Amino acid sequence: MKLALIGVGGAGTRIVDRFVRAERDTGRSVTNGNVLAFTTDPRAFDRTTALSADRQVVLGDAHPDVTRRGAGEGNAAAGERSRHSRAEPTEAGEGSATETAPEGAPVTDGDSDGLTDAITNYGVGGDPELGARVAQADRPEIRRALDPIEETDVAATMLVAGLGGGTGCGVGSVLLEELQSIYETSVYALGVLPATAEPDRRTLTAARGVRTFVPLADSMFLVDNEAWCSDADRVVDRYEPINAMTVERLLSVFGAGERDCGSVSEMRVDSADIQRTLDVGGVATIGRETVRVEPESRGLIARILRLIGRSPETDSTAVDASMVKHLISRALQSKLTLPCDITSADRVFVILTGPPDTISRKGFETGRYLLEEETETVEVLAGDEPIPGAPELTATVVLSNVTTVPRIERLQRRAVAIQTDGDPNDKATSATDTERPAATKSTDERFDRSNPDDDAASHGFDFGDTGRDLGE
Repeated sequence: MKLALIGVGGAGTRIVDRFVRAERDTGRSVTNGNVLAFTTDPRAFDRTTALSADRQVVLGDAHPDVTRRGAGEGNAAAGERSRHSRAEPTEAGEGSATETAPEGAPVTDGDSDGLTDAITNYGVGGDPELGARVAQADRPEIRRALDPIEETDVAATMLVAGLGGGTGCGVGSVLLEELQSIYETSVYALGVLPATAEPDRRTLTAARGVRTFVPLADSMFLVDNEAWCSDADRVVDRYEPINAMTVERLLSVFGAGERDCGSVSEMRVDSADIQRTLDVGGVATIGRETVRVEPESRGLIARILRLIGRSPETDSTAVDASMVKHLISRALQSKLTLPCDITSADRVFVILTGPPDTISRKGFETGRYLLEEETETVEVLAGDEPIPGAPELTATVVLSNVTTVPRIERLQRRAVAIQTDGDPNDKATSATDTERPAATKSTDERFDRSNPDDDAASHGFDFGDTGRDLGE
């Protein structure tokens, strides 16, 4: 499925950059160059290797509240990127806003998935309110930056952001609204939730981000840092592995069938089936499981005979079907990008990737029946991606519109508790409603309308009777 990718903030930028690298490494053509990354701190681009300078956009250069690094603190591509930002560079450094952070402040990106999980004063300093104001002020620049994206070349667009960051949440919400207003194709989002060990302010920001992004996006993939960190891990040490896992699963879904060369497919992955799965809206999550296999030397001949109906069912075919069913079951029960109650999913999509000899229609049918039983839904779609000579068989399962998500409920409860405690470090997320940008106010209101009180008990995104709105 052809997909445009737009990263926002440090986490979004690095995930998109890694996706482009993986796309090239695996011989897939998913984005066809339709990629962009937006940030308010140029340092977010320091570790990118696949995103060219003309696809890197720095917002807020002329905004008085955006904190810029001093001369020499940006990366080597800063001068090139400045041509794509709203203001021309000055002698003081990367843009016309020349204020630098206070002495002794950390020197890493506050929205980053890079070297630290600390929030810094650079860019929008972790403040989603400021991020939204910057994006509103820079809407003309955002629209110009989106011009190179060829919407007619893709089936959908996906915005990628860390929901705990001021840029990811604040700029991302405005950008998501802008994409929905100008694109006729589906606009999906992928958001990364902070772990509990990360700063409390990120919990507040992420809770608000979920409320804002879910109703705006046609479907919202979530990745939970908490689920992918063990007690012994430092969260910062898990950022890169989590990003790699995220990209691997995205490629398994959207990259199926997009290789430069492949084999004849039993059940070709159709982008319409992916869209049908996701366009019910809500939150989506991905499971994946892989098993090493030994490709048969007679695989090509056997496959040709099977396709023309000359190969009778054999014991080996039955074993293959059993293996496929077991693999799909393991993918469904594996650690999901966002753990949830699998029976709360509206629709399910399963993709098999591997040697042609290991993918059979009988295996698909038994696997689909298993998914119907386990998820308690009849909306199960399937597709395959045969790869001659592949050493592994992979099952990828997408669950869409999952509504029973304990992690989101815990995130919301913790966010309300943090705000109730009145932590002065989180004052930036407590702006009054009159101070909130129109984009974030309207999306919060839309979210409330989409979740009536009588459904609050079963829906993972309702704050219940807390008497307060995290966006206020």
